[in-house]
Amino acid sequence: MRNRHFAWALAGVLVLAVALCAVAAEPKISYVIVERDGVNEIEVTTPLASYIFSERGGVLKSLFLSFAPYGSTVAELVPGTKTDPNTLARQYVADAEFPFLLDRDRDADGVRYALLPPTQPDPETVLIEFEARFDDATLTKRYTLHAGAFYTLDVDLVVDNGSGAPIDVAMALGNQIPKSGEPGLVYLFDDRPGTDLLARGSYFSFDGLGLMDKSIVFFLSPVEGTAASPLVERTPAGTQRFGVAVRAGDGVSTFRFSLYGGRRRYLPMEDAGLAKLDQPGYGARSMIPVIQFLNMLYRATGNYGWAIILFTLLTRVLLFPLMRKQYHSMAKMQRIQPKLKQIQQRFKDDRQLMQQKLLEVYRKEGVNPMGGCLPMLIQLPIIFLIWRAILYASEQIHLSPGFLWIPDLSLHDPYFILVVLTTAAMIVQQWLMTPPTAGETSGSQKLIGYVFPVFMAVLLWKFPAGLWLYYLLTTVAQVGQQAFVNWEMARADAGRLTPAAASADADDPGADDGPAEAGG
Repeated sequence: MRNRHFAWALAGVLVLAVALCAVAAEPKISYVIVERDGVNEIEVTTPLASYIFSERGGVLKSLFLSFAPYGSTVAELVPGTKTDPNTLARQYVADAEFPFLLDRDRDADGVRYALLPPTQPDPETVLIEFEARFDDATLTKRYTLHAGAFYTLDVDLVVDNGSGAPIDVAMALGNQIPKSGEPGLVYLFDDRPGTDLLARGSYFSFDGLGLMDKSIVFFLSPVEGTAASPLVERTPAGTQRFGVAVRAGDGVSTFRFSLYGGRRRYLPMEDAGLAKLDQPGYGARSMIPVIQFLNMLYRATGNYGWAIILFTLLTRVLLFPLMRKQYHSMAKMQRIQPKLKQIQQRFKDDRQLMQQKLLEVYRKEGVNPMGGCLPMLIQLPIIFLIWRAILYASEQIHLSPGFLWIPDLSLHDPYFILVVLTTAAMIVQQWLMTPPTAGETSGSQKLIGYVFPVFMAVLLWKFPAGLWLYYLLTTVAQVGQQAFVNWEMARADAGRLTPAAASADADDPGADDGPAEAGG
């Protein structure tokens, strides 16, 4: 009876929590124009990063990854820029050549571009344009940022050539002194990644270049239809300048690029068309179908909270036939513990006979001591995959609507309500696993069983809320399924055994002892 009461109580709490689910607003993007040392700079903030563009050269001076999923840190990606993570104050290297600096922009102070009034074609998009006039051409640099983009920035270079002859334009992505332990230069030629600059004519297509290490990627790709070639050269200061070169014919030419500045994660990079640049191992590849399935559930429900709930329910339903065997085995083992203890005490001086008697009890009760292990081994990979998948899909979850009181399931629960609920559910589960009728369980074993959930909560309290939601749902489902099996077994026992038979069986676990009784 108490098992059903707890199962219904926990189910009621879950239903109430789901009923309170609130949908958050769409991802936001904002900008502000700031004057520094007589130069206008525009700061753009998206859910994942913040950017600073300057009218001196019309360049990108800072790309700061402000969103730091569990296990990662904030980071500045623009070479030559350092950003204080607390104040967001920037420091710049004196000879830094910032992204999208053109060869004709290089002078003592940098060419002053005119910052055109920023526009927002829609609430989630900001369009920034810089314009400069030269004797032979007018150059426009256009940047398009989207609130829901996964670390991507659209860059257009528009050249209005009035010279009557083609113009070669070199555009930098940055310059640096290559150092061990820092992001290294990588290329894509013919859709194949590499660290070597290929000679002109040895490849069919140049697909981009940039910096990459184990955690971040800062990569510029020509959009299909834009003919560009790699530019890598030494500067007078001894640094390595890298970027792209284009040739503009007479009239107006538009060269389109995509800058990916973000985490080295397969799905965001795949969304940016850079899947070839990242070669995930087998472990990471095994997560991709799980993430894609979660995304499918998200598209169907509009909320990752609901997606995690559906995923958990589906897995619990599919695993229940196996888990039912595990619960039966656990319950039977608990029920026969007193009988096993009596046999162990009675035949402690004859281990061979003791093992024989124990096997007889197992056979009579239909219990396999290892029967509960296989279902657990089967569900462990699923638990690991969903755990890693939620971490790996942090950006997608971060850009999605909030759930319940939690604005972001990719970060920790701001009030730690899920942590408390999950810990309580685990303690209830432990209580159901060691009911009073099992009485032989030692006090220390019980104490460990109750302390472990608290220890786990203290150790993992800053885990993403999505993981805690999944574990809460899994634990509640396990409690409910275990309560059902306990009730199922109680009914079967009530119909199978009379009280007298049950008492006689419990009083004489070694009735068929034969001559060995003297050894007891």
